[in-house]
Amino acid sequence: MTDRPKQLQFRCINCGRGASDLFKDYNNGIIKMKHCIQCSAVIDKYIEYDPVVISLDILLLNRKALRHVLFNSNIKGYWKYIILLLMFDAFVKLTLQRAKGEITPVNPTYIIYSATEWDFYKNCLLASVELSSVVFVISLLVVVFSQIHVPAISSKEDPSLLNWKDIVRALILSNFGKTLVILVVLCGTQNSDTFIQLIKAYICAANVQALRVCLPSWNSAIVIALTVTGHLSSACVTRYIQIYLFGS
Repeated sequence: MTDRPKQLQFRCINCGRGASDLFKDYNNGIIKMKHCIQCSAVIDKYIEYDPVVISLDILLLNRKALRHVLFNSNIKGYWKYIILLLMFDAFVKLTLQRAKGEITPVNPTYIIYSATEWDFYKNCLLASVELSSVVFVISLLVVVFSQIHVPAISSKEDPSLLNWKDIVRALILSNFGKTLVILVVLCGTQNSDTFIQLIKAYICAANVQALRVCLPSWNSAIVIALTVTGHLSSACVTRYIQIYLFGS
């Protein structure tokens, strides 16, 4: 896998073809959207869209919206996004453990109540293991499979755009579904297990779509198989760490 050429730092959201610019600026606030040399469509229509509309399309796992965010948006501060995901996940895990009686809550009369909530820190560690293992295993499987089986690349795709950094970034960003788990806390924990399994399936589907954006020439069945294998491996590792931290 190679880094993307600097002259092709953007991508067409329709066909995935590399592009040097998204629009041409004529000054005085006048711009003209550029069209893709491959599919003749506007390279990225989302640069004129409201962030709310983009967010809705991402929630619907629209690959065009995912391409816009992954390749045509100047997103910074990934560590803040990762910390947010981990805190959401850890808080939900802690709440469910309390509801099931698996842990004993800290006495709220303690002056340093928040600082002595060690189970929250343990769940932060558990959440970080879960996220990192998913990203690592799937990325490793993609790298290994790309070495033993190089898929045929059609004339509409640019093989130079394949980048392992993009794959890692796509897998991390496509875990946004973890924030939806907070609904378990808001709606109660009566059917929490079923809801969490649905959210995990949604995250897995988001990972598949993100990989399909980065690997457009790969067969969908192969991408699904690699993603499911990564999630199953992560579940085993996470379960082992959970037993070590909480004994159950």
